Amino acid sequence: MTRSSSRFRYSRWDGTQVGFDLDADGVLEQINDDLLYHGDLNAALRRLLHSGFEDRNGERVQGIKDLMDKLRQERRDRLERYDLGGVYEDIAEQLRGVVDTERAALDDLQQEAAASGDPRRQEVTDEAVTDRRTQLDLLPPDLAGLVRELSDYDFTSSEARERFDELTQQLREQLAQRWFNQMAGAMSDVSPEALARTKDMLAELNQMLQDRNAGREPDFDGFMERFGDLFPEHPRDLDELLEVMAQRMAAMQAMLNSMTPGQRAQLEGLAEQLLEDLDLRWQMDQLSSNLQQLFPDAGWNRRYEFSGNDPLGFADAAQVMNELGDLDQLEQLLRG
Repeated sequence: MTRSSSRFRYSRWDGTQVGFDLDADGVLEQINDDLLYHGDLNAALRRLLHSGFEDRNGERVQGIKDLMDKLRQERRDRLERYDLGGVYEDIAEQLRGVVDTERAALDDLQQEAAASGDPRRQEVTDEAVTDRRTQLDLLPPDLAGLVRELSDYDFTSSEARERFDELTQQLREQLAQRWFNQMAGAMSDVSPEALARTKDMLAELNQMLQDRNAGREPDFDGFMERFGDLFPEHPRDLDELLEVMAQRMAAMQAMLNSMTPGQRAQLEGLAEQLLEDLDLRWQMDQLSSNLQQLFPDAGWNRRYEFSGNDPLGFADAAQVMNELGDLDQLEQLLRG
């Protein structure tokens, strides 16, 4: 997934900017028929704003309807392009490749024993190979199950073991990036130290909520001194900070809501296996519960139907969910 590198600069209107050229006479000319027919000036202006108009140079200025059509198309483009569960199949396919490598190593081992001319060696090898093949035959088809069972499997092939370790590390990093980028928007490091710092941030944020509920003044300035680099939005007070966190966590919840039950179970199963930190998960659950009470309209129940073929990685899926949430908010704003 590629991100746009476009930059925009905004400034206060000072009269020097070039906009559409429209005066009162031009507006009156375009609403004249509507005004004569309905006799309601405000309604005529609203309809003009909704449908768009032409300026004095004959240039058409888009109305609210055009903007809403564009927003819907942007949403449709994303939903028809991406496959929210495709990343699972890609990694599962690589894990099946690991299993194939292990099977080939077992075949080689058995052939070497047969060629050795040592009956005892062949007997022991046959028993060991049969046992390992049985374990491989009984591997579950889902990604979380594959990771769980292969983690306890005694590989014969060092190549298969190394590749499995690489894939599980890749999964761990992707999961960490996906979960913790929602908690810490500027976080690029998923080292144990960085994750521990994120846990500290969540604990302090939950404590500030407890302090506020108890009538104590939360230490917002101290919090920002310690963790401000995790918030590129630069919230000015606790309310803005909580709103930022609510938006992030609602986007994460929207991704879970948009998954099939099987996809969601795989993600949760992987997280339990690869991100083994009960206190961290408790802090996240606690904050999510608090924010859902404070911001019930943040879109916690949003879900989307993806129908495309491009697999979304964990981090990209979070980005797409944020974009879809922004489109929803813009459409709601235009609806009034």
